[in-house]
Amino acid sequence: MYDLTSVKLPRLRGIPLKLLRFLLENPRTRALLAPGLLKSAGVTAYRQQTDSSEPLSEPDMHGNWTAAKVAEPHTVNVATRSVIAPWTSMNDLHNAFRAGTITPLAIAEATISKRKHPDYQLLNAFIAYDDAALLHDAQVSTARYAAGQPLGALDGIPVSIKDEFAVANYRTGGGTSFLGATPASNDATAVARLRAAGALIVGKGQMHEIGLGVVGTNRAHGPARNPYHTNHTAGGSSGGGASATASGLALIALGADGGGSIRIPAAFCGMIGLKATYGRISSYGSAGVVWSMSHPGPIAPYPAEIASAYFCMAGSDPADPATHKQPTPVAPNLGRRDLRGMTIGYMPAWFEHADSEIVSHCRSMLHYYRSAGAELREITVPGLEAARVAHTMIITSEMLNGLGTQLASHGHLLTDETRLSLALSREFTAADIVHAQRTRTTFTATLRQLFTTVDMIATPTAGLVAPAIDDANIPQGISDLSSTFEIMRFAFAANLSGLPSISIPAGYTKAGLPVGFQLMARPWKEALLIEAAQVAEQWRISIQPKVYLG
Repeated sequence: MYDLTSVKLPRLRGIPLKLLRFLLENPRTRALLAPGLLKSAGVTAYRQQTDSSEPLSEPDMHGNWTAAKVAEPHTVNVATRSVIAPWTSMNDLHNAFRAGTITPLAIAEATISKRKHPDYQLLNAFIAYDDAALLHDAQVSTARYAAGQPLGALDGIPVSIKDEFAVANYRTGGGTSFLGATPASNDATAVARLRAAGALIVGKGQMHEIGLGVVGTNRAHGPARNPYHTNHTAGGSSGGGASATASGLALIALGADGGGSIRIPAAFCGMIGLKATYGRISSYGSAGVVWSMSHPGPIAPYPAEIASAYFCMAGSDPADPATHKQPTPVAPNLGRRDLRGMTIGYMPAWFEHADSEIVSHCRSMLHYYRSAGAELREITVPGLEAARVAHTMIITSEMLNGLGTQLASHGHLLTDETRLSLALSREFTAADIVHAQRTRTTFTATLRQLFTTVDMIATPTAGLVAPAIDDANIPQGISDLSSTFEIMRFAFAANLSGLPSISIPAGYTKAGLPVGFQLMARPWKEALLIEAAQVAEQWRISIQPKVYLG
């Protein structure tokens, strides 16, 4: 039943990449070359399939998602380790602010001064800053603490905002030099909610240009680098936020996830990354080039930060219709210490279709969760290959159309890597998109049925750890779609279906690169996923990255 294949496409850079991009942007030569590339990508075989389901233009999180059959409770002796917390936490700062041993203004001033540090510049975690606004907000936050009236745990906490979200007086560039030419006059809803809770916006986070990738390619600003090994990527597309939180430059990062863009960089950088349910956190005020796949959510080192940021941002927004029918958000129980009564499903063939070190660490996580009271159950997830192709068709087509005339007038400012992917997506027809929307319906129904027997589904977060950065090819990128699909092998299912998913740190390879473990749940069960991350804190061993500026 496992049909997810490894895609075989050429790895191109330099002149060969430029030549193929040129040929694919020409409609005549694209017509000659595209069939072979689409066959290698699995598109040709997908087109031969039939599906009579009603097309679904966006994820359907409503209706009857029946709860799983609860496992029999039993006594649990949870395995624990001597845990060292290598990052400053939100609670550490909040308590220090309340005690008056440090102030939000001092944090803001220190953040600005760190930019002179060579390692700060090397990480390249940020695109832009507004120091005047940061210092003003920090002064106001400091005054609230002095008066004994902080707004809550997020007051004074430094936060990175991905460049695809509007922040007042910043460009909303989407990682490019040409989008958002005029600075935003208002914050995106998610940003406004963080700011209203007192969070300090320390800058716009670096990202893979237009969000079309998971390795951080960016011609205008260069890639964000991994604090564990700076010659490796922080991932994408929310790589700047993952790099900033791992290196201590921010405690929380707001990201967006259309195909793993929160979870994959979180995994690459040893952080926790939550992709909320479709429609749980407002997307209003985002760059908007992907509308049926993108999910906002936080990246942070610890569950408490994830919980606070999630609960702050979640909820209905009059400006975003996708948020209107959601149930009331539930605050996670961060006192939870076991998973008694929970059932975790996993498909062995899918779970083990990754690098051997990743599989080893993630298998250990599964065994730990069993020791923490969860029942493990083998499951079958049919239709993964069709779901992968459908996700690719929908997200790239939405990006192509979302850019509109900007691509014709400014496309030359993107890398050849990005332009090649966009050119190939022009081969997707209206019939392809309807087919993909039918697949979304069918695949969602498959997951709906699976969640009658399990509470969560486990996989690795990514099939590979963070790839190395080829400095010589930063200006035009490297087209390596085979590796991209390996990295995304476990991410697309939650985006196509709209289900919530979280990446949890699972360990480190022998080379010292972080590994991520993923859990997916029924709609609106973000609290359960955060609680599962909290339970894992008793077992997690964290290593501070080589570059830490906190």
